[in-house]
Amino acid sequence: MKYRFFILALLLSQMLFSQGFKGGLTGGLVVSQVDGDQIEGYNKIGLHAGIYSRYLFNDKWSVVLEIKYIQKGSSHTDKDNPYSYFKIKLNYIELPLLLEYRLNKSFIFGAGLSYGNLLGAKVDDASGSIVSQQLSYTATDINIMGQVKYAFNEHYWCDLKMAYSIIPITDQSPRQFNNLISFGIGYEI
Repeated sequence: MKYRFFILALLLSQMLFSQGFKGGLTGGLVVSQVDGDQIEGYNKIGLHAGIYSRYLFNDKWSVVLEIKYIQKGSSHTDKDNPYSYFKIKLNYIELPLLLEYRLNKSFIFGAGLSYGNLLGAKVDDASGSIVSQQLSYTATDINIMGQVKYAFNEHYWCDLKMAYSIIPITDQSPRQFNNLISFGIGYEI
């Protein structure tokens, strides 16, 4: 599975320098929760970073393929009860594919799907680490995504993305789903 990502990264880098394609770097913050874990709120803060390639169909429409590292999960701490600490840490390599529509010079809207491959999972509570293999997190995470992007100029932009798993991320009951909001900045070559 890891070799597929390496090959895809090589192809993506080749696309960056092909005619009709543009590409760049992206990174930012993620706030996430795991729906179904009995903890509410976007309390888990993580990072995302990667590269992307964008193909322009015309002045309004484009398609974007990214490859990035992203941290997802869930977190809960009660200040009044130090024994209530609980955190799920899920690290993925993710491949978002978005169709973008440029409303005007600055605003761009996008929607699409992403495929994620789980690199590692860790669950901590007040007593220490819980063995993640017993929790049966699935290796695959497929998300539906929406995006609003603001272009400062032809090179720099920022965006807000929302993503939600369309298949459960665990093999156990109750079913659990990744739910996140990401804030990103980017530089296009």
